[in-house]
Parts: sequence; structure tokens; C-alpha cells
Amino acid sequence: MPGYVCPECGLDYDSISPSDAKVAIRSFPRRYRTAVAGALEDDADAGLIRRRPDAATWSALEYTLHVADLYEAFAPAFREMFERDKPTIGGMWDPDERVVAERYNEQDPMGAVDRLDAAAEALASVLDRVDADAWSRTATFPWGERDLLTMTRNAVHEGSHHLRDVERVLEAARRP
Repeated sequence: MPGYVCPECGLDYDSISPSDAKVAIRSFPRRYRTAVAGALEDDADAGLIRRRPDAATWSALEYTLHVADLYEAFAPAFREMFERDKPTIGGMWDPDERVVAERYNEQDPMGAVDRLDAAAEALASVLDRVDADAWSRTATFPWGERDLLTMTRNAVHEGSHHLRDVERVLEAARRP
């Protein structure tokens, strides 16, 4: 998706180099941990982190676990993209269904950040192995064909966009 700029958060995919992507992916766990720990300091029973501002918007905990889930799915998919020629990547799920099925809002908040930390490091480690010629390799996903660079930029976007969501829903949850 060359030229894509997220209309909500303003992230410009073309501004993200492979090396910047790896740094960003590795930075997200620390940044999510700061937001989650801050919410827990304000509210030790974790009510803030579990509160949805409305029925259609996830909680901060749900957004955190969604990013962890994506990174856990992306690491093997991206590895397959540079190891195999034009693979078909399946195994993706409906995020709204997964939030309910996996009971995200009942999970331990700091455990969620630990899970994101492990998933982000695993994903970045896969990306460390990609050489300059492999960024253009493609795979077919349920939503169409994408190259590895675009999917890597998407991983950065997911982490960045949902961090903003976490901050936004925590701000809303703190309001009386």
C-alpha cells in the first residue's frame, strides 16, 4: 500500500524504513507498559484498564492484547514470506470475536504487556533476518497480496495506532 496514510492517526507508511520499523516494534512494549502501569497506579483493581468508553470501543487491555495477538501471528507469517516463494497466509481471525473468545478483559494487565514484549521481540528478530532483497517478497493474505515491507509497516501502524487508542480510552475512563 505505497502512499498509504492512516486517516485517523496520520501514520505515513512510506516514512517507515525497515530499520525504523524494527526499532518501533521493539519500542512498543515499553510504551504500552508505561500506559498500563500508569493506569494501575491510578486504579489498583484494574478497573480503568478494563473499562470500555462505549459498547463499540475496546478497553486499553483489549487493545494491548490485540497488538500482542497480531505480532504473534505476524512473526511466523513474515518468516514464511522470506523463506517461501509467494506463500498463502491463513489463520487470521476476526479481532472482535477474538476479544470475546479469549476473554481479553479478564486477563492480567501486566501479563498482557509481558506477552506483547515477547511477541514484539519475536517479530523484530524475524525482521532482523530479512536481507535488502527480501522486502519485496509477497504473500497472499485473506485481504489480498502484500509485500513484506508493507506488512512490516502495517505492524508498526498497528502498534502505533492502538497505543493511541489505549491512551484515548484510558483518558476517557478517567473522566467522571
